[in-house]
Amino acid sequence: MIELSIIVIVLLIAVSLFRGAPYVPTQRKQVEIALDLLQVQPGEVVVDLGSGDGVFLKAAAKRGLIAYGIEINPLLCMIAWLRCWQYRRQVHIQWGDMWLMPLPPHTKGIFVFSGGPFIARLSRKLISEAKNCKIVSYGFHLPDFILITAKAGLNLYRSSNTD
Repeated sequence: MIELSIIVIVLLIAVSLFRGAPYVPTQRKQVEIALDLLQVQPGEVVVDLGSGDGVFLKAAAKRGLIAYGIEINPLLCMIAWLRCWQYRRQVHIQWGDMWLMPLPPHTKGIFVFSGGPFIARLSRKLISEAKNCKIVSYGFHLPDFILITAKAGLNLYRSSNTD
């Protein structure tokens, strides 16, 4: 039984590596800077694509934001859910593939820590779905977007798409 559990865990991690970037925790200081850059107002919606352990989601909720996290790794979803339990009315964690899930309606800010072979695909997704919102990318340049400002390894962009 233990062997089966280990095999399942390894398979889940392998799937997440093939479908997106590997889990790398974001430091709390970087999260605070990202939220400052986004300048989203209390009650507005922010999304963390590849939300990992929920650090960004919890910090956003503390600021009064409605936070959505999309994470493919079910173990990280559970950790995020536990971390954000006290903010469960503001934080919505979805276990799934960010490539297959649309952004929530009324999204005003997006945080993403992804790169390498996925960044061009991410840029295309955001061009098609991010309507009039701000995007912070940690460490990677988003092709097809104009950089507004950069601070501490975080790049702020604004989508110009409108309905």
